[in-house]
Amino acid sequence: MRVGRFCALAIVAALAGGCRHAPPTVAAGPPVIVEDVTLEGFDVLPVAAREELEDALPLRAGTALTDELEKTTGDRAVEILQNYGHPYAQVSIARVPVDATRARVIVRAEPGTRGFFGRIDIAGNRNVDDAIIRRRLAYAPGDLFRRSAIESTQRRIGELGLFKSVEIRAHDIDLQPAEVPTLITVVERSPWRWNLSAGYAAGEKLGFEAGIGHLNFFGAARRFDVRGRVSEIERTGEVAFTQTEAWHQSLSLSLQARHQEIDERSFFTMSRGGQAAVSWQWTREFASTVSYAAALERSDVDDSLEALLGLQDGMLSAWSLDLDHRRTDTSERAGLPGAITDGWPTQVMALHVEQAGGWMPGTFNYFNLFGDVRHYQRALGDRVVFASRLRYGAIDPAATEADIPLLKRFFLGGSNEMRGWGVYEVSPLSASGEPVGGKSMMTATGEVRVRILPRLSGAFFVEAGNAWQDPWAVHLDDLLYDAGPGVRLDTPFGLIRFDFGYQLKTLDGLRIDGQPQEHRWRINFGIGEAF
Repeated sequence: MRVGRFCALAIVAALAGGCRHAPPTVAAGPPVIVEDVTLEGFDVLPVAAREELEDALPLRAGTALTDELEKTTGDRAVEILQNYGHPYAQVSIARVPVDATRARVIVRAEPGTRGFFGRIDIAGNRNVDDAIIRRRLAYAPGDLFRRSAIESTQRRIGELGLFKSVEIRAHDIDLQPAEVPTLITVVERSPWRWNLSAGYAAGEKLGFEAGIGHLNFFGAARRFDVRGRVSEIERTGEVAFTQTEAWHQSLSLSLQARHQEIDERSFFTMSRGGQAAVSWQWTREFASTVSYAAALERSDVDDSLEALLGLQDGMLSAWSLDLDHRRTDTSERAGLPGAITDGWPTQVMALHVEQAGGWMPGTFNYFNLFGDVRHYQRALGDRVVFASRLRYGAIDPAATEADIPLLKRFFLGGSNEMRGWGVYEVSPLSASGEPVGGKSMMTATGEVRVRILPRLSGAFFVEAGNAWQDPWAVHLDDLLYDAGPGVRLDTPFGLIRFDFGYQLKTLDGLRIDGQPQEHRWRINFGIGEAF
């Protein structure tokens, strides 16, 4: 009979000091098949937890008996015991041969002392207050010991973005006290964040973006960010202040000031104002934000844009609601105890609802709805990614065209969507062939990304979309299409992306700089993926 003993995983390895894994054995001859599995010593668990254990154990009748499978079974059994108040649990697994190819398996638990959380100590933080960390705790002294609470706390603290690593371990437990003290050890990273990037898109030429932020501004995990963008046609500057965990760890308050100018050949538009927002993180995956924005809007258009001659200057006053749901695959965390990683995104769903005017003061009066859905599927490990995106938006004026400022109209094209066209090129056209912006839009994108070398990837994308003059419009027979290949280079400064987009269906009547377009392709490059 062979017996192996199993203890906790790395995050609370100190809880099961002295336990060991049986040394691996080299199989000789045919594989040994599990005849049956018997559980002993698990009567301390509630009925529901025991059923959970039986379903969770990978070792079961009919499976091939291997050291790796035995280890996984032991670790999983210890984890479940620790989640139900048994911090010092140990599990042994015995193999009882039936014959040369079959064996019975006995999984025997030693639950140990029933435990509760005790004193909580914090170490390693120099610039971050203890109170910031303690507000992220998922357990308190006196609570029944739960391993999952420790793992949840580690994740919550890591989400602050202020630490390189977070490790939570039990300490001073040689005598296995009923009240388990824990030590949270953090390694701080610089609170400063900065980025500098450049991109090229047809119609916009070369553009530069820069930003700098501080994640612990005047302490208490406050954020302060300054961002800017400059290109041949755009000048944007933004300053933002965010107070995370305002009165509650799920509540954030933010203030933002913003100035944006778009100077196209046939029109100029400017927006200058600010926004106040309140955000609530309902779960790890779902958040909502309510905002109020006020801005001064001004536009000048060329006489050839008859459809825009009714635009007016004035004050924009609007409230908005944003819903954001994100699913992330965090399996990459395995084997990296204490490491702070974001995981791989698998699905993103966002909805924006905005109302201007009405009972609020201001010049403009409209209702705006915008949705964005993205899905990512990985294959062959992470070598291949299938990425897809669907976006739809509509803006409906209360009375006339003048109720919508020019910057709120929909234009497509550029380095991130409808890459076969340049920036502001896809939209309804004036009689002279100039884009004037739409009141509804839809885009759909499918992209395959394949890693060729460790730092070199290739991509191929297909896109469909258009913008229409009428609000709430969807004309599938009027969609434009483009496709093309791309190259991705992973550098120390970020992912550099090159895309070649070719128009499979052209936009009839489009004129660029007053002339019919000369070719059906565009070249774009930028930093980071398109989505």
